[in-house]
Amino acid sequence: MFFCQKISQLIAHCSRLTAHRSKFLKQAWYFTHLIVPLHIMTLFRTLLILLIATIFTACTEDGDFERRLAVADSLMTHEQPDSAYRMLCGMDAEAEEVSEPLRMRHLLLRSNAQNKAYVDFTSDSIGCLLVDYYDAHGTPNERMLAHYIKGCAYRDMGDQPASLRCYNDAVAAADTSTADCNYDQLSIIYGQIADIFDRRAMPDNALQAYEYAEHYAWRAKDTINVFTIWGNKSNALIDQGKIEEALRIKEAAAEGFRTMGYPQYAAQVMGLCIKWYALQGEFDKAKVAMDEYEKRSGYFLEGGDAKPGKEGYYHIKGTYFLEKGELDSAEHYFRKLQHSGTTRNDLYLATWGLTQLYYHKDQLDSIGKYALQTFLHSDTLYNIGAAENLQKAQAQYNYTRHLETAHRKELEAKDMEISRRNWIIAGVLLLSIIVFFWRKQIRLKKSELRTANRKNTQLSTQLHTANEENAQLNTQIDANNQEINTLNTQLDTANEENILLHTQIEKNSKLIFGLNEQLKKKDADIKTLALLKDGTEQLVRQLETEIRKRDAVKAKGKAEDTQIVKLFAQMAEDRTGLPATDNWTELFKVMDNHFPSFTLQIKSCRSIGKNEYQVCVLTKLGFRVSDIAYLTNNSSNSITNLRSRMMVKLFGEEGGAKDFDAKIASL
Repeated sequence: MFFCQKISQLIAHCSRLTAHRSKFLKQAWYFTHLIVPLHIMTLFRTLLILLIATIFTACTEDGDFERRLAVADSLMTHEQPDSAYRMLCGMDAEAEEVSEPLRMRHLLLRSNAQNKAYVDFTSDSIGCLLVDYYDAHGTPNERMLAHYIKGCAYRDMGDQPASLRCYNDAVAAADTSTADCNYDQLSIIYGQIADIFDRRAMPDNALQAYEYAEHYAWRAKDTINVFTIWGNKSNALIDQGKIEEALRIKEAAAEGFRTMGYPQYAAQVMGLCIKWYALQGEFDKAKVAMDEYEKRSGYFLEGGDAKPGKEGYYHIKGTYFLEKGELDSAEHYFRKLQHSGTTRNDLYLATWGLTQLYYHKDQLDSIGKYALQTFLHSDTLYNIGAAENLQKAQAQYNYTRHLETAHRKELEAKDMEISRRNWIIAGVLLLSIIVFFWRKQIRLKKSELRTANRKNTQLSTQLHTANEENAQLNTQIDANNQEINTLNTQLDTANEENILLHTQIEKNSKLIFGLNEQLKKKDADIKTLALLKDGTEQLVRQLETEIRKRDAVKAKGKAEDTQIVKLFAQMAEDRTGLPATDNWTELFKVMDNHFPSFTLQIKSCRSIGKNEYQVCVLTKLGFRVSDIAYLTNNSSNSITNLRSRMMVKLFGEEGGAKDFDAKIASL
C-alpha cells in the first residue's frame, strides 16, 4: 500500500514538471529514495528509471499535444478556421493515445473548426458524444459549444427542428452570470436560431432572436458581428414590409463595415438595397450601391460577370434599368440571366423581368409569350415549393415529435425534481427534528447548569452567611468568656463575703453557744437568749436575701445595659413597632447569660408556652404590665390573667399577679 501511494505521488508530480526536465529528474531521484529502501533500490533501480522515463515521455507528449490544441484554437480565433481544421485533422492519430480530457478537447475543437470552415456534418454521432461528455465534465462554455455543434450537425442533415432544439439547449447551458462567459459564441447561436426562423418565414421570431444575438455581440465587444447581424436583421424587416427601416439598418451596417476597414462586407450588405432604391425612385443611391457592390463585394469575375451562384444579381440590375426607363439595358440583363441562370428561380426572374419589360414596350405578343413562360416557371416553382412544403410538414412533424420527446423528458425531469425535492424536504425535516432535539438537549443542559449555578450561588451565600454567623458566634463567645470572667470575679467576691458571713455566723454561733450556756446557767434569761437566736437566724436569712438581691440587681443592671434590652425599652416607650423573632432570640440569650438560674428554672417547666416565657422574661426585667402587653401584642387583662395562671403552673401556689411578680423577682 505504501509503495502504491508513493507511485501515485510520483505520477502526479511528474505531470506538473513537464517543462522542467532537470528539475524533474532531481525530484524523481528524490522520490525513488522515498519509495524503496536502500537495500532494495539497487535491485530495482533500472526498472524505476525506465518507469520514470516512460512517464516523462507520456507527460511530455500530453503537454505537446495540449500546446498544439491551443495553437489551433488561436487560429480559429484569428479567423483562420481552414488552417485550424487541417491542423486538427492531422492530429487524429495522436488523439487516440492521449488522456480522455485531451481527446475530447481535440474532438470539440476539430468539430468547431469543421463548422467554421463550412464543411458539412454527415452524422450527429460526434455531437451526441460531445454533449454526453461535456454535460458531465465540462464548463458552461464547453457545454454550450457541444450542444451548438450537435445542432449544426442536425442543420447540415436538414433536421431544422432538432437543430433548433439543440441551439436552445446550448443557450440554456450558458452561464451569463460569470465573467468568462463566451458571449461571442452565444451571439452566434442566437444568429443561427434567427436564421432558422427566417427560413421558415417567421420574421417575428427571427427578429427576437436577432435582438438577443445583437445584445450578446455587444457584450462580447464584437462590432463586426453586430454589423453582420444588422445586415441579416434587415432581411426579416423586409419580410415584414418595413422597407425604409430595413434600408436604414443596412446603410448603418455598411457604414460600420467601412469605418472598421471591411469594404467587402459593406458592399455585400448593400447588394439588396439596389432593387429597393430603384423601386422607390432613388436612382442615385441605387447607382452608388450598384457600383460598390460590383467593385468590392467579391462576387464578380475579372470580366465583370457574376460568379456562379450569384447570377440572380442580373435581375436586380435589370430591375434598376427598367425602373429608370433604360429598357434596352434592362432587356440585356434579363436575357443574360435567362441564358446564364442555373436555377428555376433564375429562369422565373428572367422571364418575369422580360414580361415587365414588354409591358412597358406595349408588345402584346411578347408579353403573352414571356407571361406564359413565367407561368410555367412559376408552376414548376410551385411544385418545388409544394415539395418543400411537404418537407417542411415532415420537418414540422419531426419538430412536434422532438417537442413531445422533450416534453416527456421534461416531465421525467420534473418527476425527478419533485422526488429530489421530497428527499430534500424529508432530509430537512429530519435535520430539523435532530436540531430540535439537539437544541432541546442543550436547553436542558443549560437549565441544569443554571440550576447548578443557582444552587452553587445559594450555597455560597449560605456559606458566607454561616461564616458571618460563625464570626458573630466567635464574638459572642468572646463576650461570654469576658462575662464568665466577670462572673468568676463576682463569684470570688461573693465567696469572700460568704466566708466573712460564715465567720460572722461562727462568731454568732459561738455567741449563741455562750448564750445558751448562760441560759442554761440562767434560766431567767432563756427567753432573751431564744429571742437573740431567732434574731440571729433572721439576720442570716436577711443577709443571704440581700446577697441574692444584690446579685440580681447587678445582673439586672448589666442586662439593662445591653442593646437588646434598651431596644425593647425604646419600643415599649415609643410604641413604633413590635420586636422581631431575632430580637426575642437575642433577648433570650441575654437572659441565659445574666440570669442562668432563672431561665433554667422557668424552662424546667415543660408546659410553659412561648408567650408565657416572654411574659416571664419581661417581668424579670421590670417592664410594666402595659409595656409587656404591647411588646407581646396582648391586652393588659390577658397579661394579668396569664400571670395569675402561671402562679400555679410555675410555683404550685394560688395567688394573684402581684404574687407572681414577687416570685419572679425573687428567682
